[in-house]
Amino acid sequence: MSSRVRTSGIVAIFVGAFVTSLLHAGCGKDSPDLFVQPYDAGLEADAVTPDATPDLDPTLGGPCSEDSQCDDAIPCTFDRCDLTLSRCRNVPDDTVCADDVYCNGQEKCVLRIGCTAGSVMTCQDDSPCTIDRCVEATKTCEHSPRDVDGDGDPDNHCVGSRDCDDTDPTVSSLHAEVCGNFKDDNCDGQIDETPCVKAQSDVCETAFEVTTSGTYLLTSVGSKKDYATTCSVKTPAAAQDVVVAATAPGAPGGPPSDIAFWVTAQSAANEVAIALQSTCGQTASETSCGHVAGVANARAIARSVPAGSKVYAIVTTQREGPVDVKVDFSAPTSAPTNETCDAPVTVIPDVPFVVSLVDAKKDLPSGCLSAKTGELTYAFTLDTPRDVKIFASTIAGSGQPMVTMRDVNCATDELRCRVGPTPPVFARSLPAGTHVFAVAGTSQLDASVVVKTFAPTPTPPNQSCSTAPKIDANGSVTVDLGGQEDAIKNGCFPGGPAAAYELTLTEASDVLVIGRFGPNDQGAVSLNTAACTPSNVVACTSGLTPVRISKRNLPPGSYRVVIADALGQNARLDVLVRKATAPTPVSGADDCAAPGTIDGSGGFYTGDTTNATANFSAACDSPGQPIGGANDQVMRLDLAAPKRVVFDMSGSLYTTLLDIRQGSTCPGIEVPDACYVGAGGGRSFLDTKLAAGTYWVQIDGFAGDHGPWNLDVRVLPP
Repeated sequence: MSSRVRTSGIVAIFVGAFVTSLLHAGCGKDSPDLFVQPYDAGLEADAVTPDATPDLDPTLGGPCSEDSQCDDAIPCTFDRCDLTLSRCRNVPDDTVCADDVYCNGQEKCVLRIGCTAGSVMTCQDDSPCTIDRCVEATKTCEHSPRDVDGDGDPDNHCVGSRDCDDTDPTVSSLHAEVCGNFKDDNCDGQIDETPCVKAQSDVCETAFEVTTSGTYLLTSVGSKKDYATTCSVKTPAAAQDVVVAATAPGAPGGPPSDIAFWVTAQSAANEVAIALQSTCGQTASETSCGHVAGVANARAIARSVPAGSKVYAIVTTQREGPVDVKVDFSAPTSAPTNETCDAPVTVIPDVPFVVSLVDAKKDLPSGCLSAKTGELTYAFTLDTPRDVKIFASTIAGSGQPMVTMRDVNCATDELRCRVGPTPPVFARSLPAGTHVFAVAGTSQLDASVVVKTFAPTPTPPNQSCSTAPKIDANGSVTVDLGGQEDAIKNGCFPGGPAAAYELTLTEASDVLVIGRFGPNDQGAVSLNTAACTPSNVVACTSGLTPVRISKRNLPPGSYRVVIADALGQNARLDVLVRKATAPTPVSGADDCAAPGTIDGSGGFYTGDTTNATANFSAACDSPGQPIGGANDQVMRLDLAAPKRVVFDMSGSLYTTLLDIRQGSTCPGIEVPDACYVGAGGGRSFLDTKLAAGTYWVQIDGFAGDHGPWNLDVRVLPP
């Protein structure tokens, strides 16, 4: 039986149905159409549901003899003619309504109404000792210990022997005891006990004096935040600062000097910032300020400081601890002039050069959003068309360099971008002429950069969506992304080398796209209509392997499947396609007495473990769980012959655990390597070869988690 498919994006149908509903609303129940429920039938459905009697099945509609008579004008229902009853059946499919945003809850498809918003994920755990929030990036709820003063130490009313005054950020169990301040700084119940510390270089009057280049060890232990600066760490009220006073060499009237500062916390978790002032403690005298959020090092430079003059460095740390302060006196220099596309510094291919990202300004837009610093521009000239690769690697500091190759309209348009050293930025067959690129960083680093050119090579068909080779339904392809460019600008995975393939659907289909990447790689897959612009993206998912897209009831047509990665390694793309099927709700299935059933040919199943009981443990569950683990459900799958079976739980609303068991009686024995925890947005996934036999599919939760779930089962040739 054929099934017609509509999606919530078909605005014309939705609006047309709405107008029709208004016309019907003025006419009461006198609709002449026996085969299509009027759009506003839901207004009376609570009182009378004549189509559902006598069996009270709300998915049943009027009489029919073919699917085309069963369109209910609701985009999210799966419409077909149930020939066993000669009645229309309109099955709601919540997945059609899903907007792929976790924190706004699970959207629902309501009969005779359409898609409705879900309940926002409040993540409330009813504990006064946690701060609860929904984290979209990981698609999880986060319950952080309550820390009112932001000093990183939870209130000891909630966690014993911790912060004894959660309103004072200078007091916590993480602090050292400060001598002579009449406070219990370290929350041990004593005041000014020994051993205790005295602040060093805490204020302008006791600034640490520097007159020669070198690296100096300071500590913010015992200090407090005394001075305001234009840039600072995440929680300034809970921070500390120390002061360094650097005196430019020479007698007054002598040649000026540059004084460069590079501050590095000895703990990588200790965020730092540095501000330079000509008058200590006065924000108005600040000449520069260096800081990158979450980074344990920062840089700043004072240029052309008169001989004998002082520069005061206010060094701020988020947590108490030691810091290395590198001070370098050098000949005076000017601020970089290569800030824009109009004034790039010329570089020669094959000759390495160093980029220092100290006080560069951010001027150019880029699809690679990882850059946290400003950028500096450079240019090279080609006499003939050449392939070009730009290599950049960090030689000092932390973080990674970012290279953005600019297009003809340099100030606004980007040709390629890349974060990190591998693979390099790559552009094929650049024409003769001058080309501009820029270098930025994820922190204030020094990078070694070199432009290399090669003989021009032809563009492979999979480098463009317009020439993409075909990939068969239920087919796969392995691609070396190291030989690809960042040339497909659909916004899904900026900076990642990518390859595109054409997928043709001849009927409404359920499509599962799977991208597999190396163990240390990050990757992405996207499903697009033919043009592959940002507005053509049907779905985009990125993360650790395996990365999946699940789209149900996808209309027939021509699509492009794009795979990309971060490291330019080999990757595998699978595209599984089947005729669109209605979802099968699973209720009960709580134990071996009444398991659910998975059809031998596969299918799409939905359920909810919230009110289930905990019956089955799993080898891949979190250690220390009670017997039975989390609330779970179980389904039976019988295979008459060996098969490749793919299980995918994308779209589930909790941290899923999927465990496959085998045996003639429930619950059977766990199949080796067939237990998978779906943390983050990925949810559980298994692609396994199973022998003929009876299997028990355990739908569970990791570490006690539970909630609504989806399970897509694809049964394929082995």
